[in-house]
Amino acid sequence: MATTPRQLEPTLIEGQTLEIFRELLTELGSHKAAESVTLNSSLERDLGLGSLERVELLVRCEARFNTRLPDEVAQLADTPADWVHAVLEGHKDNGHKQRYRIQQPGREAPPPPDTAKTLVEVLRRHAEVEPDRVHVHLLEDDTGQDITYRQLFETASSVASGLMASGLKRNETVAIMLPTCADFFYAFFGVGLAGGIPVPIYPPARPDKIEEYVRRQVAILRNAEVRFLISFDRIRSISKIMRVSIPSLIEATTVESLRQRGVDAGARISPAKVEPSEIGTLQYTSGSTGDPKGVVLSQGNLLANIRGIGWAVQVRPTDVGVSWLPLYHDMGLIGSWLFCLYYAIPLTVLSPLAFLSRPERWLWALHDSGGTLCPAPNFSYELCARKIPEKALEGLDLSRWRIAINAGEPVLPDTLAHFAKRFGPYGFKATSYVPCYGLAESSVALAFPPINRLPVVDTIQRDLFEMEGKALPPAAIDPNIVRFVANGKPLPGHEIRIVDDQNQILGERLQGRLHFRGPSRTAGYYRNPKATAAIMTDDGWMDSGDLAYWAGGELYVTGRIKDCIIKSGRNIIPQEVEGAAANVPGVRRGCIAAFGTIDPDSGTERLVVVAETRATNQDEMDRISSEIIKNVDAVLGIPPDRVELVAPHSIPKTSSGKIRRNETRLLYLGGRLDARKRAPWVQIVRLWFGNSGSWISLRLRNIGAWARIIYSSGLMWATAASVGVLVRFVPGTKFASKTIQWAARSILWWTGQRVIIRGAERPAQGRPVGSEEPVIRNRPVIFIGNRSGPADPLVLAASLPSTFLIADASSLQSLPREARFLLTPLVMPPVKECVAPPGGTMRQRVRHALESGHSVLVLPDGPAGVAPHLSRFRLDAFHAAEDTGSMVQPVALVGTYHILESKRPTEPRGEAKILLGIPARLNETNHGGLAGARKRVREALAVLCNSTVES
Repeated sequence: MATTPRQLEPTLIEGQTLEIFRELLTELGSHKAAESVTLNSSLERDLGLGSLERVELLVRCEARFNTRLPDEVAQLADTPADWVHAVLEGHKDNGHKQRYRIQQPGREAPPPPDTAKTLVEVLRRHAEVEPDRVHVHLLEDDTGQDITYRQLFETASSVASGLMASGLKRNETVAIMLPTCADFFYAFFGVGLAGGIPVPIYPPARPDKIEEYVRRQVAILRNAEVRFLISFDRIRSISKIMRVSIPSLIEATTVESLRQRGVDAGARISPAKVEPSEIGTLQYTSGSTGDPKGVVLSQGNLLANIRGIGWAVQVRPTDVGVSWLPLYHDMGLIGSWLFCLYYAIPLTVLSPLAFLSRPERWLWALHDSGGTLCPAPNFSYELCARKIPEKALEGLDLSRWRIAINAGEPVLPDTLAHFAKRFGPYGFKATSYVPCYGLAESSVALAFPPINRLPVVDTIQRDLFEMEGKALPPAAIDPNIVRFVANGKPLPGHEIRIVDDQNQILGERLQGRLHFRGPSRTAGYYRNPKATAAIMTDDGWMDSGDLAYWAGGELYVTGRIKDCIIKSGRNIIPQEVEGAAANVPGVRRGCIAAFGTIDPDSGTERLVVVAETRATNQDEMDRISSEIIKNVDAVLGIPPDRVELVAPHSIPKTSSGKIRRNETRLLYLGGRLDARKRAPWVQIVRLWFGNSGSWISLRLRNIGAWARIIYSSGLMWATAASVGVLVRFVPGTKFASKTIQWAARSILWWTGQRVIIRGAERPAQGRPVGSEEPVIRNRPVIFIGNRSGPADPLVLAASLPSTFLIADASSLQSLPREARFLLTPLVMPPVKECVAPPGGTMRQRVRHALESGHSVLVLPDGPAGVAPHLSRFRLDAFHAAEDTGSMVQPVALVGTYHILESKRPTEPRGEAKILLGIPARLNETNHGGLAGARKRVREALAVLCNSTVES
């Protein structure tokens, strides 16, 4: 009978916990570790217990002590003492755990936004059409949180405002290093709404691998040239280590900090003008065959893929999605979340940690939500089939699960059979399986089989396939076979071809390189033209790096080209070798790497198998090596040349759990496979020392930058004060205008601001304002500009070729005090003995200034950042232009928001762009006509702003 922790003394709990460890280690064949285990033994370094074994420990501890342990124990506890502490802190399991109640949608999903061109547009439409519809059910332990479309859009908007206020410019990259949580959703769309490019990366998972993590992520962030890193407080120290090695990084921050900054800054986001060709996200590949590369996915790529998946699974308005996949991974980000976002179907999300700790949670999430659509990799189906205790499945109903996508790694026929047999009694239908094929370079998905059918498995002759690449059916009694699962046909609008090394198309049942093209295909790798050129053909095809063949009109993917081992004229698939080795007792399943190396003496390729084991006794290790050789020879008909047994966790893996075969090969050749893992604190110290040069360099840059800021600010204050006083004592508006123009230019130069100004070409469509005339020099005009930033009057005073007066003093209110003091003399004075008509005296003041030979600057009412076509211009200036026959000239400002703001030392100097529109004389005769002219000015400003951004 199980006992509870409160019924036992701590010493008894310690003894029983160690007993659990000994039992498990003995079953795993780790007899020496079982004998020597102590409360302070490291689960990884001393006992070699990985993720799956930790799940087994969780199940056994909860059963032994009749308690419920936190999820993080299974993945983060490093010693048996940590497990004892968790048991003591646990609570009694009463056999009926209350799960978060998922509210079913009240009505079907609205029609998808088929005309939307960007993800931002998709979110905005859903937030307008059904703002209170629940988009995400986020499960956290046994609690949850619902996120509506309104909440997602509004919170992401405040994050976007915070990013813009912090210095993010259009098309700059922002790294998102967050676990599965609400902040990830807000951060991703916050970056998009701000005009940036989100770069999801995986957060650190284990402290004992922190050095490898930091070095790998720094390489990614440097390649992406990220400007901001959005993370969370718990890894603040890691963010600091990474920051000193990333020159482009302005700040490591959090969603909460950006939200608060956005609230303080106010609403400064104009409606996003994002084109389908602009980058929607950078998806860094897992690096299973080499260094990670940033796959550029445009808005058009993402939407084309999402729509293609919707066609393939015959998405319904009553569908419900479920996912435990990490949001930094393409299948979790695009295939799950953004797919459900587009079709407005609810998505139930749980974290990978929740799944790995208790795999049954995934299935219960499907049960509770009525889930119908769910993608997952092959290993997760195998894990559920093998590891979930029967007690955890009582009452489970999977009958509504109609699309069970198996993708992301090779689909194994045995796994399909195991899962269907185990969960058939719980309502799962084998016809729900959808084994499909995709890759990051095609956004996520490329080929799908028909739905509502049993998986198609092709059985072929092994020898003929490995020697000649022919996938032919075997004789009836041939035991030497290999099996592959059909992946269907390409998505609509996409093409796949199988070619040889000379790019000649191969026929039916001939293995070759898989090339593809279509609207989901990436344009290439970010800032890596060499890697892009290596996979692109002149006619638009991309080499996937995979091998495959056609049979019966369906695609069968057989493996990676770089992983293929050529031995004695045979093309050997490494997964076959690894599968044979995994059946040897004492070998850790999923921790085997097979690869080829060149024998320097003979010049031929050798077959090497590296396998992890907990065995330490030499006799036991000799037995394991011998059986691996026999098993591989029995399955493939060829034995490995070398078997290398290594300690647990020696073989490197990607963030998604794939074996890094090439990296394992390099470690093997360098004799570094057995290198002992360093303690986390040692790794942190090594990272700090390794980055000490970068840290010193950063601090020196900070000191120099702060010195420049203090120096330039002092000069700005002195110039504004002295010139402001001078123009108030020396009479003459012309003198004041020229002197203030010189002072404004000096201030921008001293503060390191660069302003680019140029004239506009003739617009392609009609006249922007009225009757167009040539520019008449030395004639006063009315400059009408948008509001891009608080320093716009100063920027224009310094940049426009002619001087001007300012129509309204309210335009200066957002300037720093010293700049406002400098520019106040340019504000048009009131007209003496003027009877003000309804609406005020601005019309008379503008008219008087024009008749006196002064140009006039008119800026819209309201805060900076409002879109040009929404800017509020009073008609007084248009009336004055018509009265005096003066010309109106649109002036577009872009990128002036950060000028004169306090800058972080590491932020580069600002740059603003000003584009002068074509001057035009008004030819309107009534109030309604002037309103039309105002509308055309807004349209002209919008065109100018967009052309400035695109340039």
